[in-house]
Amino acid sequence: MKKYIYLILSLFLIPIMVNAETLTYNVCESGCEYTSLNDVNTAINNLTDISDKDIVINVNSDMSRYLYIGNIDNVANSVTINGNNHDFNGSSFVFFSKQVEINDCNNIQSITLYNSDKININNSNIIAIQYFAVDSNNQIKSEEINLSEIFDIDETSLNNLIAYGLVGNFKIENMNFKNIVLAPFGGTIKIYNSQIGKILNYPTFGNITTNVYNSKFNSLKYVNITSSEDTTINEFNQFLSSLDSSLLNYDIYDIDSINMGGQTKSTTTINFDKEANLKLSDKLNLVEYLDYYTEDKEIEYTIEDESIAKIDNKELIGLKEGSTKVTVTTDDGHVVYNINLVVEKETIPEKIDSMTIKVPITGSKVKAWVVLVSALLLVIIGVCSYMLIRRKK
Repeated sequence: MKKYIYLILSLFLIPIMVNAETLTYNVCESGCEYTSLNDVNTAINNLTDISDKDIVINVNSDMSRYLYIGNIDNVANSVTINGNNHDFNGSSFVFFSKQVEINDCNNIQSITLYNSDKININNSNIIAIQYFAVDSNNQIKSEEINLSEIFDIDETSLNNLIAYGLVGNFKIENMNFKNIVLAPFGGTIKIYNSQIGKILNYPTFGNITTNVYNSKFNSLKYVNITSSEDTTINEFNQFLSSLDSSLLNYDIYDIDSINMGGQTKSTTTINFDKEANLKLSDKLNLVEYLDYYTEDKEIEYTIEDESIAKIDNKELIGLKEGSTKVTVTTDDGHVVYNINLVVEKETIPEKIDSMTIKVPITGSKVKAWVVLVSALLLVIIGVCSYMLIRRKK
């Protein structure tokens, strides 16, 4: 009986024990089976099916090549490039692979990835990364990809990265892109609690909706390009061709190609959640309170309960005790501050502290508590003096 039980169990274990086949390609200028990345590229693409293949490429000398592995219908299980700190002389790679790992590679111009489940980049110098979440018809997939869960890059590689292009629907949480140009080319991007350098929306694969929540920016200068005559589009295009981020004078770029004879547009909204507590008649200077907001910007606002608070001359003023939601928008509605406001009654000590008394003759105002304390001290001094005089008598 035990014999049959072990046999049945072994049938269930077989799928677990089966691993993908590892194909290793050692490449160098001489003394290796492969002397160029071109040879490796040819050998891999001659394979009919790479879906069960773990491809490992060990590079042992400087070289360059446009490396293209797989296609939308022939996806590798994994691709690993071990560069051993060699120079790739501005190479560009395209990988159709579930998993991609790049180690110790210098001077790679770009890496393009399709539908990868896991991306690891270590100690490498890569200028640009592009990620496509598309189907076999090159249409954007409906499901959302959490980039935070699949993309792992060490600090050295992150500091070398200039641009990250995205096509698809993505969620980004707690990620550091403060020195990077994030470039959506189509789809919906949701960014939460991250550090953002610049966002450059270029809707070439479809409309783009970018929503950013409670994230930090180096600065927040927004531009919406709606005309081909807008000179700002020149710096936009120059960056795409050169990847020189110093050419970008704005932090957020939206292109509305519909107004330029196209069929796509992009919309970016930056959202901040804020908390504010006020006493009755207190004033909160919005210019000082709101991040990335300056006096030269116009504002629009809504207050759910206008009996609790009002905004006057860019100051939020408490009117009566209670709580309400205040929404302040700037940059033509592209920057939104959602403020949860609580207005509290003043306590007796606070009322005394806020009260002022006008001094006769001078006309100056003095805090009421100062006058009260001074009067109390005078009374105490008077009583003590009277008691001393009586004792002497």
